[in-house]
Amino acid sequence: MGGVVEDPGRAGQGGAATRVNRTRVYRRLLRDLLRIDSTMDFHSYALEHAIGRYRALRGEQGRGLGTVLSIGANRREARAFSDHPFDEICLTGILDSDDELRAIASSDSRVRYEKQNCERLALRSGSFDLVFCKESLHHLARPVLGLYEMLRVCRDAVLLLEPFDSQLDRLLQRLGLSTIYESNQLGNLELRDNFVYRWDRKQLEFLLNSLYLQSGYSLELTLGWMSSRFNGHSSVGVRRFAAVAGWLTGFIPGSRGNYMTALIVPGRDLPPDPKPAAGATGEASD
Repeated sequence: MGGVVEDPGRAGQGGAATRVNRTRVYRRLLRDLLRIDSTMDFHSYALEHAIGRYRALRGEQGRGLGTVLSIGANRREARAFSDHPFDEICLTGILDSDDELRAIASSDSRVRYEKQNCERLALRSGSFDLVFCKESLHHLARPVLGLYEMLRVCRDAVLLLEPFDSQLDRLLQRLGLSTIYESNQLGNLELRDNFVYRWDRKQLEFLLNSLYLQSGYSLELTLGWMSSRFNGHSSVGVRRFAAVAGWLTGFIPGSRGNYMTALIVPGRDLPPDPKPAAGATGEASD
């Protein structure tokens, strides 16, 4: 998986009810990046690495993989999860299911597809053992709300593959070398453009500290410089240069990567689900 970048973060020295919140940060392995030989392989690596981290967690607990909810899913997620012994695989998105997804679902009784908006999932809290999202939250107008919904619906873990913020990436944005806004995204609600929301460790820890307090959540980040455009390039030379240059860049302070895999295990102190105020009609008052 990679070497530890930092020692585990610790929160709280309180009384008996206080549990240690932990953050671990890892670098991507150069040998894994060098094995990527196409755009398809890039996505396969990202998916299998993430699922592998969850499998390792469940193995340590002596448990099977259980059920999974995949946010903003397409055929890649459908095929990847079908290759693993999940009990139930629920794929979601804002579009109607296409022929390929229907074919996968018809050939595997564990798989189904539902139209869902991640900002407001029509699912009970704690419905799925794992809630998974690959590169969909940054397409939302309210990505933080989307993550809150994922954490609400998960029972045991959330896996998040999303852009990561760094000082170097901000410089690249100012130079016009890194995307700030995306246009013509068919999977966006009402075909609206989206800002590329990038997470960082501090944001995630603040969010999790607020949600779970000092009740023993775990955050595992795997970081690196990755791009399907370059790491999956048709030229072997370009792919190798991208892998080595990206891996070395990750050692520069303030430039750990542009892409993260975040594995979140919830704490034990869960707040009650938010409910509409009594008498609320949804109409704004003057």
